[in-house]
Amino acid sequence: MEPLLGVEACARAAVEAGARLAVGYPGTPATPALEYLLAHAPQEMRVEWAVNEKVAVEIAAGHSWAGQRSFVAMKMSGLNVASDALLSIATSGTRGGLVIYVGDDPGMHYGMVEQDSRLWARLAKLPIVEAGTPQEGLDLTRAAFQVSEQAEIPILVRGTSTTANTLAGVALGEPERLRRPSQVPFDLDRYTKAGAARCLRQHADTLRRLERAGELLATWNREETGNCDLGIVASASAWGYVAEGLDLLPHRPHLLRIAVMNPLPDAAILRVLQRSTRVLVVEEMEPYVEERVRALASTLPRPPRILGKHDGLLPQVGDLDPDLVAPALHTLAGAAPPAPAQVPARPETRGRWAPRQLSFCPGCPHRSTYTALQQAIARAGFSRDEVVVSGDIGCTILGMNPPHDLCRTEVAMGSSIALAQGFAYAGLDRPVVAAIGDSTFFHAGIPALLNASARRVNLTVLVLDNGCAAMTGYQPAPGNFRGEPGSVANALSIEELARAARVRRVRKTLPYFTRRLTRILADALVSPGVNVVIAEAPCVARLPHRTVIPYRVRPERCAGLPECSPSCIEAVGCPAMDLDEATNRVAIDAVRCLGCGLCAAACPEKAIRRDLKARRRVG
Repeated sequence: MEPLLGVEACARAAVEAGARLAVGYPGTPATPALEYLLAHAPQEMRVEWAVNEKVAVEIAAGHSWAGQRSFVAMKMSGLNVASDALLSIATSGTRGGLVIYVGDDPGMHYGMVEQDSRLWARLAKLPIVEAGTPQEGLDLTRAAFQVSEQAEIPILVRGTSTTANTLAGVALGEPERLRRPSQVPFDLDRYTKAGAARCLRQHADTLRRLERAGELLATWNREETGNCDLGIVASASAWGYVAEGLDLLPHRPHLLRIAVMNPLPDAAILRVLQRSTRVLVVEEMEPYVEERVRALASTLPRPPRILGKHDGLLPQVGDLDPDLVAPALHTLAGAAPPAPAQVPARPETRGRWAPRQLSFCPGCPHRSTYTALQQAIARAGFSRDEVVVSGDIGCTILGMNPPHDLCRTEVAMGSSIALAQGFAYAGLDRPVVAAIGDSTFFHAGIPALLNASARRVNLTVLVLDNGCAAMTGYQPAPGNFRGEPGSVANALSIEELARAARVRRVRKTLPYFTRRLTRILADALVSPGVNVVIAEAPCVARLPHRTVIPYRVRPERCAGLPECSPSCIEAVGCPAMDLDEATNRVAIDAVRCLGCGLCAAACPEKAIRRDLKARRRVG
């Protein structure tokens, strides 16, 4: 037995199934899938991050059509990006097994839109399965590779945040040693969409493949006959909450645990409905199963009463827990729900902390960049409210918080540039800025930049380039991709790409040089056409070994927090700065300070200086 997270167990299945390729794009809670394979995959398996999820799926589909097994991983919002290719690939099917792991996030522990990937599977007519435990995740995902080849269809494996982050001992299996020749068949009827008749045949073939996959996967659903007229239908990911509460019921209900979410097991659901007068449906997010249960119940001469999300017994927003499911079980049994547990009031622990919002790490180059943008707006003769700044996904969106208060929007990967173009088209007579990270720029920002450049839109694109996707765990961006061992990397340059898009004013500088960056940004704000400014510096959390000279506050020159407005801590918002309660002055934690010097520049009293005695080695 080996302790594995649920998401790691699903990734392990790719190794055991003999997959030769794993590809994806980082996004929690799916990120650990590829991280696990990067650390544990055998030598014959290629594992890499793609520029976005659509490209990842397309690479895997080509690999599958050549006859090899492929694994893809992404978060739920990444499935939106991949959907354009996925729906078309679905109608062509697979040759080598193709399994796509999608991390859903009920309760939104990691941000973005709370969405249910099962609905995408239904639209694409693809099988989707989910596991309730890490062991089941490994076994079910491994079986999915086999079924994908037998039914010739890609299979989605849905992991929720809870199941993905569940740690348990997993019995590992022996990896298959597949030695297959790669060959891409010349089959226009299957791999092209040219012609209505061809597309209609592919649609019909997809439906047949889905039905076949449902038959092969049906054994993963579990049915248990009870001794009363009650029934429970639950998804595998929510089954643990049901299992915990079954002892609360006086009798054993008829149970159906569903691991195959598309196609749903209609025959098994009907058996529960026919034996019951009341049926409770337990699942997270959309009433996906419940709506099918209600539809099937309506076909019966004496339909049972269906309990679940439509009557408000269970929430449609957020994730479930035992305290939410237990009252639903009591209602199913006709008993009064138990009184809610008396949770003791949490003691007040907040002390006299300095006011601070969610912000960048100490020494982060993005903090310097946004500080320079603030100063540039003033230098160009505008107030902060007059200049519209659209933000993007990742660390860069933290520019929406104090002390910067700049970014106003966050929609999807790469959306900031097109949104800014829309703001410009709306007739704003003030500068428009699109802030975007380097990974996000490569992911989906390039088409929007091409569009804006071709139209000669008046906007400034500010690329905050730290060389990685820092918020999801420092995965490399295409500007920092590593080559194969022994080969030379071919890292891409945002500056060259912008010039290739015929952007005439492209400037790049180190963001810690705030005066220089301020001048560059101020010029860009008042220059016509598209301006690209690249603030490039590596993420401070990934810097190699180096010597840091932290800063300190000289108390004899510091005026104190009440007399200094805005104070350095309010102007910079660095987590290494805090309030010294004894002196009511700002103090700098020398252990956390990385010596960027932004606080010293913000201090009007010149009370912050380098502390040579506190120099240290980091990294």
